[in-house]
Amino acid sequence: MLKKAVLGLFLFVLLLFSAAVCEDVTRLASFSGRKDYSFSNLTDRDYSTPWKSGSGSRAYLEVTLPANRPCSTVYIQWYGDAIPFRVMVEKDGEWVTLCRMDEAYYNAAKTLPSPRSRFRICPAEGDTNSMSICEIRLYSPGPLPDTVQFWQPAPQKADLMLVSAHPDDEVLWFGGALPTYAGERGMDVVVCLLVPTSARRRCEFLDSLWTCGVRTYPVWGSCPDNYSTSLKAQYSYWNENRLLKLFTSWYRQYRPDVVLTHDIKGEYGHGAHRVCADLCIRALKTAANSETYPDMALEMGTWDVPKLYIHLYSEGAIEMPWDTPLDFFGGKTGLEVAREGFLCHVSQQKTHYAVNNDGRYSCTRFGLYRSLVGDDVEKNDFFENIIPGYNPFEVVEEEDE
Repeated sequence: MLKKAVLGLFLFVLLLFSAAVCEDVTRLASFSGRKDYSFSNLTDRDYSTPWKSGSGSRAYLEVTLPANRPCSTVYIQWYGDAIPFRVMVEKDGEWVTLCRMDEAYYNAAKTLPSPRSRFRICPAEGDTNSMSICEIRLYSPGPLPDTVQFWQPAPQKADLMLVSAHPDDEVLWFGGALPTYAGERGMDVVVCLLVPTSARRRCEFLDSLWTCGVRTYPVWGSCPDNYSTSLKAQYSYWNENRLLKLFTSWYRQYRPDVVLTHDIKGEYGHGAHRVCADLCIRALKTAANSETYPDMALEMGTWDVPKLYIHLYSEGAIEMPWDTPLDFFGGKTGLEVAREGFLCHVSQQKTHYAVNNDGRYSCTRFGLYRSLVGDDVEKNDFFENIIPGYNPFEVVEEEDE
C-alpha cells in the first residue's frame, strides 16, 4: 500500500512538473507559404538570413505542428519593418482571425487564446505588403523562457532617458546604468536610439536591452549610418533642424527626470556620438520654451529636464558603482550584466570594443552637465536629489479659503 502511495505521489508530481514546463516546439513545425526563400532561415538563429512572404493573398506564413504538440505562444523577430500582425485559423473552409498583435515591435511575442496546431501569421487587416522575418519561435503551454520578449509601451513619464547613437552603445559607454535603474530599481526607462543601422543589429539591440532588465520598448530614430569624426561633418549627413525638433519632442513627450548621453567629444571621436550629446544639451532650452515649436508645445506641453549627465564630462564628475551586486540579476553586478548585454551584439564580437570600467573611456565616469535640483553630494546615483513621483515644475492651484 505504501509503495502504491509513493508511486502515485511520484506520478502526480511528475505530471504536475511536465504540465508546468514550456517546450520549444519550433523544431517540430513545418512551414508553408512563399518558397522562393528557404524556410530554414526562420529557425537558423541567424538574424542576417530572413524569410520573406509573398504579397497580397500570399502574404502569410502557415505553421503546422503535431496535434499533440500545439503552440501556445508565437515569438517573431522581424527583418523588415516591424508590423502589426494577425494569427489566423481555418474555420469552415475560411481563414479567420484568432488574435492580433496591434503593436509594431521588432521582437514580438503573442500568446494565443488557446493552443493551436495549425495557423497562419498574416499582416494586419488591410495590409497586403509582404512580411520579412528573421526568426520565429513556437512554444507549448507553460511558463516561457526569460528570453521571450513581451515588450511594454514606453511610459508616459520617464524616470531615466538614455540617448545613444548605435546598437551596443547602450552598454559600451553606459555600463551598468540600464541593469541598475531598469532592472534592479524597476524605474521607468526610455532608451532612444538615433541610428538603428540594420535589421540584424536592431534585433541584437533588443536582446541586449532585455538582458539588461529593460521592459519598455525603445524609441527609434531614423538616421542613416554615416561615419565622421566631427560634429560639423556628421550634421552634413543629417538634417540638423529636424533632429533638434526630434530631441525636443522626446523631452516633451516622455518628460524624463534624468537624461544620460554620450561624451561631448564622441568617446573615441565618433560624429554620431557627438550629435547625441550636442542635441541633448540644446534640447534643454528648446523643450522648456513654449515659443519653440509652439504647435508641439500646445500638444505636449513643455519640459525642463531636471538633470543631464554626460559620459566623461569633467564638471560635476561622478564615478558610478557598477560593481554593486544586483538582486534582480541574482547577485551579478551591473558591469557583469552589461557585458552579457554586449554579448547579445553577436555581429560586434570581432571588434576591439568591450565594456570597460577603467581606462580612458570607462563606463563608470560621468559628469553632471546641468541640475535644477542641486549639486550631487554622494555622487553615486543619477537620481540624487530627485524625489520619486514629484514634479518640481507642476503648477499646483491653491484652494480658496
